[in-house]
Amino acid sequence: MRRLFVGASKAVFNLGYRATQRVMKRRNEVVFLSRQANEPSYDFKTVAAEFERRGWKTTMHLKKVTKRNVIAYAGHVASEIRLLARCRIAILDRYDPVVSLIDFESAHAERVPEGYHDEFPLKPTIIQLWHAFGAFKKFGYQSIGVREGHSAEVVDVFNIHRNYSWVVCSSEAARPAFSEAFAYPVERIVALDRPEYDELLETRKQLENRAASETQAGKRIKVLMAPTLRKSKASTHPFRDLYAEKASFESRIDADVTWSFHPLEEGLPAPGNASGQLLAADVVVTDYSSIVYEAYLLGKPVVFFIPDIEEYRVSPGLNADPLELAPGICATSKQELVGLLEQVVNEGAYPTGDFEAFAGSAFQLAAKREGTAAARFVDFAIEQADKVR
Repeated sequence: MRRLFVGASKAVFNLGYRATQRVMKRRNEVVFLSRQANEPSYDFKTVAAEFERRGWKTTMHLKKVTKRNVIAYAGHVASEIRLLARCRIAILDRYDPVVSLIDFESAHAERVPEGYHDEFPLKPTIIQLWHAFGAFKKFGYQSIGVREGHSAEVVDVFNIHRNYSWVVCSSEAARPAFSEAFAYPVERIVALDRPEYDELLETRKQLENRAASETQAGKRIKVLMAPTLRKSKASTHPFRDLYAEKASFESRIDADVTWSFHPLEEGLPAPGNASGQLLAADVVVTDYSSIVYEAYLLGKPVVFFIPDIEEYRVSPGLNADPLELAPGICATSKQELVGLLEQVVNEGAYPTGDFEAFAGSAFQLAAKREGTAAARFVDFAIEQADKVR
């Protein structure tokens, strides 16, 4: 039934796309697409402003999909098809089924590894500007057939992550993992800074200047508990277990503790940039969340709480294993976590070398850069689109 429904949807999508193409000409327009957010992320807003500065029209086409708005989402899809037929560049921050099911004007790459996408969309140029820094946990095609990933049938039926001209990641070191996760040759994976990279480094300077001017005596440390998204209810969730006894846990730490579970677990829109809770935190406790990379750029120490790591190494799997790369900041039990936090909070002792070993390779901090991250991204996007004009 699912295959028949998706096949029928694909036929309708392509019929609408071809019909729209007949009556519309492509123009210098960039369409930003997300089905997990209702408001544009910092990346989207900053890139859009840079395109507009250069005379391009930009359109934000965003809608968080829920069971309640499925009918209304059909109209959203129809509009998306029309936008894809007239724009020259489309930018995504996550998987989009409409993009994956349309047959765009494409070239076919040669010598592509078995199971990888061989289509190269030409019109429009489609760029996956992935929403997370680094490549911490496995995702996409790396996690097929495990509890926290997609089934092989779903990946095949929906053509997941099909139709990207290019995929952007945050460093050279992340390119092989992104190649596997999106099933594209590594040559189609481009190391470019997301605009939020600039924003977080600038915010770090502001936070450090503010801290230097404030009196720190008597100030209570703020600890943020921020686990990653668990897609399956059957998966172990140590942070939920710890939250169930939070009074006992918090009483053992001389700090103010804030809990921040992933909004997608609650059916809420995905975050578009670093949260106010992260900016306010002095220490971050996470498991496998990419918040670790945002904290790194902000200069905030991170502690890993990973009692389920043996399970997580299997589902969804890890590209970067904290227990191997940074054992000095890992806790595999509540007791170890309390001990680590007491060390950081009360003694001010934090093994920065471990954190650097884990997160440093996600960025190219020493690389020379000209202009802003947004400008460099837009330069790349327009250059690629102009090659097939």
